[in-house]
Amino acid sequence: MFEGKAVSIDETAKWRPLANVDRECFGCGPDNQHGLQMQFESDGKHLRSIITLEKRFSGWSNLIHGGILSTILDETMGWTVICLTQKFMLTKGMQVNFIKPVRIGMTVMVTGYIRKRISKRKIEVVAEITNDEGDICASSSGEFALFSKEQFLRMGIMSEEEMDTMLASIS
Repeated sequence: MFEGKAVSIDETAKWRPLANVDRECFGCGPDNQHGLQMQFESDGKHLRSIITLEKRFSGWSNLIHGGILSTILDETMGWTVICLTQKFMLTKGMQVNFIKPVRIGMTVMVTGYIRKRISKRKIEVVAEITNDEGDICASSSGEFALFSKEQFLRMGIMSEEEMDTMLASIS
């Protein structure tokens, strides 16, 4: 399940870029100079981001830190849920598998997709980081709690304006 080649993606599909709303987010914020600055696009069934991993994300020697790889996977799964379900979410839990080394300076593609709907309020998502040869370097599966805009507003996580902007950008 988590080894070998990445999930097959139709490369003829039309990929649409998604706008980042939270400018300071560590994962996707374009204004966060310390962050990953991930940019996502969707073909309607998958999300993907291509990222070159710089030295500032290093762990041991010439490897990218496992916590950074986990963040990339979590960010991708979260965006996958929001984009493909039009719901807001929070990560309930995730499992990460490190399969092949990811080295400083590598450009990788991370892809996310929905594995299954568990219930009305829970969904299981998968993300995979692949190298330029298409080999999976790290993968994750996660369970996410789903929330309507109204439920998210009551929790005070985002402003209504931010939520409206996010929903408009993925519609």
